[in-house]
Amino acid sequence: MNKKLSAILLSLTLLMPLAIAAEVHESTISTEYSMTTQAQPDTVTIRFYVENSGINLNELKEKNDKIVNSAINEIKKSLSQDETIKTITYRVNNVYSYKDKVRIFQKYEVTNGFEVKLKNLDKISAIIKQATDNGVKRIDGLNFSIEKGDDLCNQLMAQVIKEAKSRAQYLAGAAGVSLDKPKSINPYCSLNSTFVQPRYANSSLKVMADGAASEAALDVIEPGTMNVRANVNMTYYLK
Repeated sequence: MNKKLSAILLSLTLLMPLAIAAEVHESTISTEYSMTTQAQPDTVTIRFYVENSGINLNELKEKNDKIVNSAINEIKKSLSQDETIKTITYRVNNVYSYKDKVRIFQKYEVTNGFEVKLKNLDKISAIIKQATDNGVKRIDGLNFSIEKGDDLCNQLMAQVIKEAKSRAQYLAGAAGVSLDKPKSINPYCSLNSTFVQPRYANSSLKVMADGAASEAALDVIEPGTMNVRANVNMTYYLK
């Protein structure tokens, strides 16, 4: 190895501990801030299911199709241009029993499911009644949401970042230093419904003997509110 190359390597070796030491002792300050607000949901999706069982598969399919088509055609009359209805499941299950380790066919179970998306939440009770009046006997939850929830989250995250920076500036000033560029910014936002989802099958919505939904039960359905919560953890270098 020549003398010039040895001298360069020696110089780099001597400088490395100084560079590492500078990095290790870099001063930072971290702050965290969170904020929660409430907003009204503007969209609801309702899932409906038609379930029947028996030994004649064709009859079961025809029975389910008749109920579903009747309910869908009736509901469509009440939907506006920005509201939708779509099929979400079609399932046929074979049900067996076992005796002496021998599998014995018992019946078929046929399930049809469709979903309605509403923008006018005042229609909820009417849509459910239309479905049950046409033979639908299972409503598996109402899911409320905010169509432009991302916009709400972005606005709230911008606010918490501003507040977190202000707090960091105050604390740095108290320590006699000032903020440099941020080292890390970790924002988070979530939307959670405060509404407890009713389940038709669990009698949260009641069905009368003729299969129609009880008006009293339908009247208790309220959208509630959505909790929008934003949080940020920020770390700044100090000058």
